[in-house]
This record gives sequence, C-alpha cells and structure tokens, in this order.
Amino acid sequence: MANQLQLPYGLRDGRLWHISQVATGLACGCTCPGCGAALVARNAAGNVKVAHFAHYQALECTTGLQTALHLAAKDIIAQHKQLRLPGLAGCFSFTPAFWASFSFDARPYADELYDTSGLLGAEFIPSSSETDGYYHFPARLIRLDEVVLEKRTGAIIPDLMVRIGPKWILVEVAVTHFVDAAKRAKIRAMGLPAIEIDLSKVRRDIALGDLEELIIRGEQHKQWLNNPELRRVVSQRRQRYFEKCRAEITQLYAEQRREEARRAAREQWRAAQATKSPAERALAQQRRQVFYGKYYLPISERIAGGLEFVQHIDDCPRAARQLLARPYANVAENCFHCPAFRGYSPDRTAIVCLHEYLQRREESDKP
Repeated sequence: MANQLQLPYGLRDGRLWHISQVATGLACGCTCPGCGAALVARNAAGNVKVAHFAHYQALECTTGLQTALHLAAKDIIAQHKQLRLPGLAGCFSFTPAFWASFSFDARPYADELYDTSGLLGAEFIPSSSETDGYYHFPARLIRLDEVVLEKRTGAIIPDLMVRIGPKWILVEVAVTHFVDAAKRAKIRAMGLPAIEIDLSKVRRDIALGDLEELIIRGEQHKQWLNNPELRRVVSQRRQRYFEKCRAEITQLYAEQRREEARRAAREQWRAAQATKSPAERALAQQRRQVFYGKYYLPISERIAGGLEFVQHIDDCPRAARQLLARPYANVAENCFHCPAFRGYSPDRTAIVCLHEYLQRREESDKP
C-alpha cells in the first residue's frame, strides 16, 4: 500500500511540480494537492528507491495522489494544447429481428456473404483494410485551439473542455472515480462529444515525460463517452451493411431454389428414362448429343501468372469477364457455376452452353 501512495507531484505557488523539478527536503516548498499539508521532497540520489513527496509531520492522506494525477493531466493538456483522440473499432452483428425479417431461414447463408469496402465519411478516415462488416476509426493527434478547465456546461462541470475549430469536446480524467451512468446520460443529452482518460492503472513512480506522452499521445487509456457524429456514421454503415447482406442472402436463397428445381427435374427425367427400353434410351441419348452439338463453345487455354494453363471460353454470351473489351469466361470459376453449363463435348475440346437456348425459351414463355 505504501508504494501506491507515493506522491509524484506537489503544489507550489498555485502550480503543480513534479518531484524531479524541486529541491530536496522542505526546501521544495510544496504542499499536498489533496489535503494542503506541507510536503518534504525525498529525491536525493541513493537515499530512496523511488523519488517522491511525503507529508511532513502529518499522516499520508488518501486523496493526495489521485488529486495530483488529476491536476497533472489537466495541466499537461492545457500546456501542450494537443490531444490524441481515441479511435473505435468493432464488427456489426446481426440481430434476431434481422433474421426474422426474412420469409425463410436466412442464417445458413451468413458465412457466404462477401464484404467490400464502404465509405465512412470525411470526419473519420478508415483503415485500408476496412470492410462493410468491420469498422475501424483510427486515433488522431489533434491540435487544440482552446482549453477551458472546469467550466459548468449544462448540468455538469467537466474536468476540461477543449475546442477544435468550432467543435467542443468534453474531457474527463479518471483516477479513482469514473463517469457513472447518470453523468453519461447527461453528457449524451447535451449532444456533445466527450472522452474519458483512465489514469487508474498508471505507475505511481511514472516520470513526468512518460505521463505527458501517455496523456497527450497515448491511445490505450482513452475511450469515447459520447460521440454523436461517430455514432451516426457507424449507424449508417450498419444500415448499408444490413441492406447489402439482405440482397446477397436473397440472391443466394434464389440460387438454391433454382438448383433444387434443376435437381428435381433431373431426378424426374432419370425416373422417366428408367421406364424406357434400352433402344429408346439410346435414341434419347443420341438426340441429346445432336442437340448439345448446336451449342458447343470451343475451349482455349492460356497461361495464368506464368505458372499453369487455365481453360477459357472466348466470346462468353453472358460476358462473365472482360479482356481488352472482349468478353470471355473462366471455365472453372465461371462456367461450372453457370446455370447454362451442361458439361463438356465428348472430346473435351468444347463446353455445352445453353445460354442462348434458355434465353430464347424464356422470351417465348413471356405473355
């Protein structure tokens, strides 16, 4: 407990002094920031393990340290007029209401969604790895135009108010007492952004330079208590992500239904073929080959990345891909997943593509 109560700061002439800045003993001329008692500076080389202030002919108080760190933080921000604002990162999770809004069970399709980059607005710049389902706003070192200490604002008195251009941000410094739910609600009701700097786990023998670095440029000890603009941008991103996922899930479900229908049609055809004689089946197979022969698309092979041959279809009717303004398809990546694909020709130099046939049949079915 003694180590935790070692005091690194003392007050003199209304200013906070670090133990490294004053003379040894009573010559420091400092008083306790908490109780006002006289302090003695124990900072002579070799006499103490950790330089610190001690109460002179008085019991060590329980408020000196927390008051000193509290005052030091405010003094450092006021002097440097710089502050790194914390960032924010997280993932959008689907709510039960989102899944319930579908007319089918959409949850099995969640793993098949594809994430793409989205806009976050000019106020906060995302990282290059940003995806729709994951948001990341980096911390930013900001120069402050004005710092005001403990000025009543609405229903509260924040530790500091800092101004960045026309915008004000409330800053709370926590050593032992953190902003509770009631105060957080008041801050939100005011509509102002606010951050909290957590000094509860700061080393009690921390050097002045290290404390300045932690408060001004540190990221880990800060969090947003309120940020209406950030909350608005994240909400917009969440809504865009959910809408995108809804469209993709609906498309995946439709593709599954089409595949189920094709599978049922194949099973029905096989069942019908099983009732026919071998001669009838052979004739049907011959007719099918003749029909498929009208829709052969020749396969060309190209070297991809200088490593292996890849099968392509030039002049793909669906224009699955483009190369120098000419449509083509990758057999493995495009044709195998296309509903018009019906396999290879007998010599495997071409594929059977029924895209044009299916398109004509669809047009003829229209009223």
